[in-house]
Amino acid sequence: VGMVIVLIRTQVRVDADRAAYDALGERMDALVRTIPGFVSATGYTGEAGDEISLVRFASTEALRAWRDHPEHVVAQARGRAEFYAAYEIEVCEVTRAYHFP
Repeated sequence: VGMVIVLIRTQVRVDADRAAYDALGERMDALVRTIPGFVSATGYTGEAGDEISLVRFASTEALRAWRDHPEHVVAQARGRAEFYAAYEIEVCEVTRAYHFP
């Protein structure tokens, strides 16, 4: 399988500890970059305050390695327990890609 893109949309709870959330996000960003097959990660904030992350991996295996990384598993649980009001995750396989120039 070729390139895999993970689209993550999150809504942070109003009462979340923003400093702790930001620190955990920085740690996860540093950690994902060590995963063999990680390609890139970009984040955006929408007008309504929702956050969108676009993460690219070279393969499904690389994504699985990230999904199952023990420190990431703990962070996911913290996200559900402490930080997120809601989230959506979509995993997409690239069937075609273009770029210019």
